[in-house]
Amino acid sequence: MMKTVQALGYALLIWVIGFVWGSVVFLTPALKATPPIPFVSKNPAISFPLLIVWPFLTYLLARAYLRRTTNKSGDGLRLGIILAVVNIVLDLLVLVLLLQAGFSYFASLTVWLAYVLLLMIPWLTGRSLEKASDN
Repeated sequence: MMKTVQALGYALLIWVIGFVWGSVVFLTPALKATPPIPFVSKNPAISFPLLIVWPFLTYLLARAYLRRTTNKSGDGLRLGIILAVVNIVLDLLVLVLLLQAGFSYFASLTVWLAYVLLLMIPWLTGRSLEKASDN
C-alpha cells in the first residue's frame, strides 16, 4: 500500500512539474509565441524541455522507489505503469477537459514519447538494478 502511495506521489510530482512549466511558458509571451511543429509538438517550448528533464527525474525517482524492493524489474514496471497512467489521466482531465485544450492535445508525438518514457525508464532501471544485484 505504501509503495502505491509513493508511486502516485511521484506521478503527481512529475505531472505538476510539467503543468507548472507549461504555465510559465503560457505566461511568457516570447515562449508562448514559439511556433508548433506539426504532428511533433503543439508547444515545443513546453515539450522539449520536459523531454530533457523528465527522463532524469524519472530515473532518480525510480531508483529511490526501487531501493528497498526485491522484485526490481516487476516493481519498476508497476511504477512505470502508474506514472504513465496517472499522467495520461491528469492530462485528459485537467488539460483536455478542464482547460479545454481539446483532444488534439494527444495528436502530438512528444506527448506520447513522454508517456512511453514514463513507462519504460522505471522498468529499465529496475531491470538494470536487478542485473547488478545478481552479479
